[in-house]
Amino acid sequence: MMFIHSALAQEAAAATAPAVSEGNGMRMLLQLAVIFVIFYLFLIRPQQKRMKAHEKMLNAIEKGATVIVGGMEGIVTKVLNDRELMVKIADGVEVKVLRGYISQVVSEIDILDEKTQSQKK
Repeated sequence: MMFIHSALAQEAAAATAPAVSEGNGMRMLLQLAVIFVIFYLFLIRPQQKRMKAHEKMLNAIEKGATVIVGGMEGIVTKVLNDRELMVKIADGVEVKVLRGYISQVVSEIDILDEKTQSQKK
């Protein structure tokens, strides 16, 4: 007798399951969309902004700019073309560097801040 009741209960549960799973499918899609929006806002968009700012910085490099290349600081002595620069890293030592390998352009304000901080010590 118990087996008949449990079989009927399983049959009733199976009949209602598709209606419940359709609602769960929409919820799952909504959750995935929310997760994608969060990833876009917090990871993808800021990274794209940093890349654009870095590219703008690289394109604005001119002769006389102080740059950081591979951990070394140097001064741009000549702009060869759109891709290459000559950078003086020591007295009598100039190297040809691709723009893409320049990690940072040191502005005059940064240099002045460093000098004032070293004078205070």
